[in-house]
Amino acid sequence: MYKLIYLARRATGVSREDWPRTWRSHAVFASKFPALEAEIAYMRYCNRIDAPTLDGNPCAIEGLSPVHDGVAIAAGDRLDGLNGTGFGEEDRAKIDQDELRVFDMPTPNFTYYCTEAVLRDGKPGEAALFRFLARKPEMTRDQFDLRVGERHAEVAEAVIAKLPTITRYVNNRPVHEPLPRFPFDTIAECWFASAEDAVRALSDDAFGAVTDDLGTFCDLGNSVTILTSVCHRWPKD
Repeated sequence: MYKLIYLARRATGVSREDWPRTWRSHAVFASKFPALEAEIAYMRYCNRIDAPTLDGNPCAIEGLSPVHDGVAIAAGDRLDGLNGTGFGEEDRAKIDQDELRVFDMPTPNFTYYCTEAVLRDGKPGEAALFRFLARKPEMTRDQFDLRVGERHAEVAEAVIAKLPTITRYVNNRPVHEPLPRFPFDTIAECWFASAEDAVRALSDDAFGAVTDDLGTFCDLGNSVTILTSVCHRWPKD
């Protein structure tokens, strides 16, 4: 399974209040191109949760980024079915124009194409924590990949075993080099049935083991962690 994942910021003329609606309108526009939709197994638009709550009370979660507005994730069996290589010039120009209505820059600047390593296999829920992770400068990409796939996977699996509200946990490895403006080396996605479940799990001391381990080999200062809730899905069920 291949993934398309992007970390979005809204265009300057789009308010936070209007962002989910404007973003969804882009999905509706893109659905007019059957060649694209036919290649997607599933898609989620995940809007940033601005004010996490637990049991109805505000809950501060350390390390969440307020800089980006959301994360889109789409999955398909073929990489070239996700990256738009089948578009003609006219269709590509239409999509590019609509992207500038919605985002602060064209999507190729912040879109990653990945393969996935599934640590807990389940359906995406209504909320997800995404971590866009950069490696420490002294590490090679091969060393980083080995660390993520072995020792860190063991740490994450131990945490997952303690937190049954995690419905799905995946590490996504880009199939290309890190992007210049967003130089990330892996993208972790951790799903929950609800935003309340997500906040409760992130507030649990057990979840801290994942963050602590990431700090030993990731450049967390140049990484992005964002807590989100689903605002658009395809297919709808």
